Amino acid sequence: MRHWRWFVVLSGVAALCALPVVVALRPVPASSLSTADVVARVAESADRSFQGLYESRGGLRLPDLGRFDDEIAPFTQTSRVRVWYQDPERWRTDELLIGAERSIYREPGGMWLWDSGTRRVVYSPREGEEPLRIPRLMDLSPAELGRRLLHESAGETVRRIDDRWVAGQASIGLRIEPADDASTIEAVELWVDPDTGVVTAVEIETGGTAPAFETAFADLTFVQPSLTVMQFDPVEAGQPVRTSATVDPVESVGSGAAIGLPQLPADLAGLPRRNDPDASLATYGSGMSVVNMFALPRGNLGRRINALPRTERPWGGEATVVSTSLINVQILSIDNLDVVLSGTVDVAELDRIAGVLVGQGGFP
Repeated sequence: MRHWRWFVVLSGVAALCALPVVVALRPVPASSLSTADVVARVAESADRSFQGLYESRGGLRLPDLGRFDDEIAPFTQTSRVRVWYQDPERWRTDELLIGAERSIYREPGGMWLWDSGTRRVVYSPREGEEPLRIPRLMDLSPAELGRRLLHESAGETVRRIDDRWVAGQASIGLRIEPADDASTIEAVELWVDPDTGVVTAVEIETGGTAPAFETAFADLTFVQPSLTVMQFDPVEAGQPVRTSATVDPVESVGSGAAIGLPQLPADLAGLPRRNDPDASLATYGSGMSVVNMFALPRGNLGRRINALPRTERPWGGEATVVSTSLINVQILSIDNLDVVLSGTVDVAELDRIAGVLVGQGGFP
């Protein structure tokens, strides 16, 4: 009789373990939406409220970058992030760490950063987005990353792929294939909730055996989060509040050295500029072949970055090169400036751009 009891227990455990697989394998209901209809719904999804938990995995190998290590961590490891989203002006992300959490609260007119591990509270009283910043955890959520990637896919091939279940949502599959041979991205596959247009999962492929970066909801509900959850209470945190013009380490470096920096050009080695002409970080290119550029007085990038080795480049000078399967970076010196080129293009394309910059003596 005792053996039968153990058999019943083990059978129940096996059934529970098999349940997620069974759920994932059940047929996804067919959708009558066309590819164009799905893309349009994603474009209109920025105001759709939701809350949930997403997991991202980055496989990029990057050197020790000192002050920027926390910001690049999602591209090098697995992250679990709880997110509450009302609209672009009000949201909250909590990165779940071992024994701590790192939170950002976005509200109209400002942003709070709360790190329970270091007991640090920072408030940035600013409207809109920083023109120069590293992608933050909200940017890497499937909903935000997928919407931005589809927005930038004009001129690229977008086609349907197999639908799948993601976090209990029957999601329509799309594949974006860049047209530019210089792009490091081979394809982007994403899945969309057809009712809301919210992207539920994203995989960025660069030709390897696994995605270079992927992010997907593990839990997702389409409800408007409670306002009390999205409001940060500095009194409850019990820590002094530091006010800063930004919560981003890149912009804090740039803002401290902005006086006397050159105006970045409207055209970069034949690539058109695609962002605000007054922004201190310029974005160039088309589709998914993106090149970012900013310049700082020499030595302002930080001790760890300044210590990275320089190599001789095909354009005749030396530069620091950081190469990964998805993002490549080249740092060169022109006059008294450190010029940082980065993007989803191969190193040969960055060398071409650097050669043009050096050949014309910097910025026109």
